[in-house]
Amino acid sequence: MPITFPDTRPPDDRTRPFLHQPAGWLADVTAPSWADFARSWDDLPVDGHMADGGTYRRRRYGAFRLAGGDLVRLPHAPHFQETDHNPLNGGVERWFDPIAPATVATAPFATIVARTAALVGGEADWRIEAHQFRISAGPGAPGLPTPEGMHRDGRDRVLIVLVGSANLRGGVTTIEDGAGRPLARHRLAAPGEALLLDDARVRHGTSPIERIDPALPAWRDTLVLTFAR
Repeated sequence: MPITFPDTRPPDDRTRPFLHQPAGWLADVTAPSWADFARSWDDLPVDGHMADGGTYRRRRYGAFRLAGGDLVRLPHAPHFQETDHNPLNGGVERWFDPIAPATVATAPFATIVARTAALVGGEADWRIEAHQFRISAGPGAPGLPTPEGMHRDGRDRVLIVLVGSANLRGGVTTIEDGAGRPLARHRLAAPGEALLLDDARVRHGTSPIERIDPALPAWRDTLVLTFAR
């Protein structure tokens, strides 16, 4: 049965376990600045911390502090998740190349952070972790957006924004409650479309992506922001 998402706006929806934001609400995807922002995904190194040996994921990472409306970049440090939250790659410090300063300086990045903060409570002091992901599928070799399966990230809020994609099937995100009951299934299809999750109340996972045309590349680019107090 199709899921109908509410067209949500802050602050009345902060108590919902997940929100869908249509393309164009978090950032103007028609602006030239969006094209510059999206092109930065073409320069992501391969994730060298995949316990399954996969090379289908590329990424960059950065951490920030948002307090009083000011976003300050923190010194570069490893990313860490407990194994309870990431049974595949958790339990170790993972060093990733930093998100480029030019990417952070783009209007879409600033707008996405500011509008998401308004949704989750912009008056709070947040630690924000930003992840650029590119998942690629080869001929007969699916790419796994969430190789750890259904999971929580171990933060307070999680934002998943589609930046772009090509020649793929799959990539359907499932959201379930703490008892494992599905709440929604949705495929982010348009650049700028997003899902915002209350990480303490829901789990999420995204199905593998596969090539539609086996002769052409297939990829899925996302920006993931996590908010933690």
